[in-house]
Amino acid sequence: MSRARIGVIGAGFWAAYHYLPFFRDHPDVDLVGVVRKTDEGLDAFRREFELEVATSSVAELLAAGVDGVVVSSPHSVHREHAVAALRAGAHVLVEKPMAVRLADASAIVEVGRDTGLTVSVAHGWNYSRMTTWAKDVLESGTIGNVTSVTGFMASSLTDMFSGTSGWGTLDVGGFVVEAERETWALPEAGGGYLYGQLSHLLGLAVWLVPSDPDEVFARARFLANGVDLDVQVSVKFTGDVIGSFSGHGRHPWLMRHACELRIAGDEGVLTLDFERERADVLLQGDKAKGEVIRRQPDPPVAEGDGVYSCDGPPQLLIDRCLGRNSPDQASGEVGVRTVAIMQAAWRSAREGSAVPVGDLD
Repeated sequence: MSRARIGVIGAGFWAAYHYLPFFRDHPDVDLVGVVRKTDEGLDAFRREFELEVATSSVAELLAAGVDGVVVSSPHSVHREHAVAALRAGAHVLVEKPMAVRLADASAIVEVGRDTGLTVSVAHGWNYSRMTTWAKDVLESGTIGNVTSVTGFMASSLTDMFSGTSGWGTLDVGGFVVEAERETWALPEAGGGYLYGQLSHLLGLAVWLVPSDPDEVFARARFLANGVDLDVQVSVKFTGDVIGSFSGHGRHPWLMRHACELRIAGDEGVLTLDFERERADVLLQGDKAKGEVIRRQPDPPVAEGDGVYSCDGPPQLLIDRCLGRNSPDQASGEVGVRTVAIMQAAWRSAREGSAVPVGDLD
């Protein structure tokens, strides 16, 4: 049986914590190698994950022959690395956020179309059972025409976004890795809560409700290093859909993510609450009797269904490498819409006015 040859560009904390163990232990994968920005730690990664290639050269990894590549380098260089992998003939999974600028996200998708290869984004919640059920509900027309989308998210990441420390440390064969300031704490490079965490919620929302963002207004509170930690975003979508999304990184340390989305239609309301593990649709029954009809997944949501998992995105990459036509629940197009909202929100929060998506560079 054939196995997918997978490489990872950007072997930092998250890659070492999730992607590399996932691929190393997967029965359908040969984990080929990694790229780090310097030679530091390469020997440790090679030993720990039994790699063919551990290098600071993207070209060297691609020359080793890979079917698929995860791009988990700093946000601002995702375009460079994703395009290189696609042009080398590899399917690509880009870590979220897909890019910092709309132009970069769009360019990645365009190269994917030109090459006929998969471009997907690592929005893990999009693959949960709760979310898949919600997508089926929306596509069935159960709540009618969508009128608004409201979401909230909270995380315990103040230290990481401030640049004082990462999200803990990880020992890789005696070499210690930590989430880096370059990725998470530089305002011009996509650091802060908007790009670093609210991207989860936005990517979920624009997959469930695939309307293009038209105009964005945002407010934010900033840390001393200039990155946002508290964010409120208002979005005018095409098709008369409006959206409101907010979040903060001030949850107590190691407290479970709060992530909630409510989608209103002209015939009902759908709720997804991953923290409280609630998924349901509320419909009006006999109004005179005050009757409300509640529909839930079958089987019902179980304990643990709302816990964040990022296994879905790398499994999709494996499937595409092996010719399996699994559904992509966070495609490059989802990434483009997400980046459009974030770039416009970043500008709006600093300029104090609404930003048309058409004005983005």
